[in-house]
Amino acid sequence: MYKVFVENRLVIFTQKSENYPHSLIVGASKVQDINAVLRKSTSMITHSFPLVIQCTHLEMDFARIFQFHQQAIAAGGIVSNGHEILMIRKNGFWDLPKGFVDQDEHIEQCAYREISEECGISGHVMDHKLMETMHTYEHEGQLVLKKSHWFLFQYLGTKKTTPQRDEGILEANWIAEKDIDGLFEQCYGSIRDVLECYRSHVKN
Repeated sequence: MYKVFVENRLVIFTQKSENYPHSLIVGASKVQDINAVLRKSTSMITHSFPLVIQCTHLEMDFARIFQFHQQAIAAGGIVSNGHEILMIRKNGFWDLPKGFVDQDEHIEQCAYREISEECGISGHVMDHKLMETMHTYEHEGQLVLKKSHWFLFQYLGTKKTTPQRDEGILEANWIAEKDIDGLFEQCYGSIRDVLECYRSHVKN
């Protein structure tokens, strides 16, 4: 099963005949242009009412539907100081620090570096990997499928945050865990998934 946020709308690719009662279900053979399918049902597809693509051959169908998308790899993370997590505000949304993996760079190194660059901190120590997300966007006329690797970090430093303003980041703030829910409507769907994964991890 794959989850992709296309135009910030949740699309699930599955080969199993699972029951998705609150969803729009379409056979993969009928999908030539995923964006066109979403445009026809713009008002319906949300985080809680996904588009489900039922595949005969999951890997082959997924590759075919995204064959014209350029592949991009990124890494980032949730940084926790025990009762708060570090979030950034960019383009009118609350987000998590992340960025593209440089050539010959390990994804773990990328996650650490991007947090340092975007938030201006040091002293964050990697705990473990949380999850992966995928979303699409358009850049200079090219469709892009971006896969992001997310890690959990513990913050042991004392340095104040400094947002990377030349990257359009207006804020880099510590957000109390109890206030995360209140920011969901101001987050991209993929970021909501990462936050939900983190909350589930903390509860366990």
